[in-house]
Amino acid sequence: MNGYEKRTNAKKEAIINAAGELFTNRGITDVGISEIAAKANVSQVSIYNYFGDKNALAKEVLIKYLDHIIEGYDEILQKEIPFSEKLKIIMEKKVEAVNAYGKSLFSKFAWNDKNFQQIYKEAINNKAITIYTKFIEQGKKEGAIVKEIPDDVILDFLLSCVSFMQQTNYIKTDPKYKMGILRLCLYGLLGKEE
Repeated sequence: MNGYEKRTNAKKEAIINAAGELFTNRGITDVGISEIAAKANVSQVSIYNYFGDKNALAKEVLIKYLDHIIEGYDEILQKEIPFSEKLKIIMEKKVEAVNAYGKSLFSKFAWNDKNFQQIYKEAINNKAITIYTKFIEQGKKEGAIVKEIPDDVILDFLLSCVSFMQQTNYIKTDPKYKMGILRLCLYGLLGKEE
């Protein structure tokens, strides 16, 4: 990567970080491009050149947020601990992420904007498939997931759980409810845990 590309990437990263902080604290509607530019120490023109408009920038912020969460799950799966421990940690992290997202003003805008909802659903499903596939492989390898259940069935089941968690009213529920849904999705009605 040459110097120009490094500077361009650094500017984009600064813009995304500044926008993410402002959107989380005040919502997307109440934040202007000029504020984002000032916080990122770039020109407004740079923001328009790199992202087009504020909504496109907001989508990039969301994608970065989701990437960060998925990377965290991937790190957990790579740890040298029993699969059941990984599962518990991932469940806790999922609840934390949903709670943090649900409390931000950024999410209030997102769940009222149909285009933004679609971007979120596509991004989370595409990113989730990768991590869930690793999750299934590892679970089967360690004997924590029944090997006779086809991978595509397990994947479809996990994605149906994710779609339930993407409903607007899910974000508004209390943490105990969210953990209950995760436990139900991961352990079933009998609630058998290792």
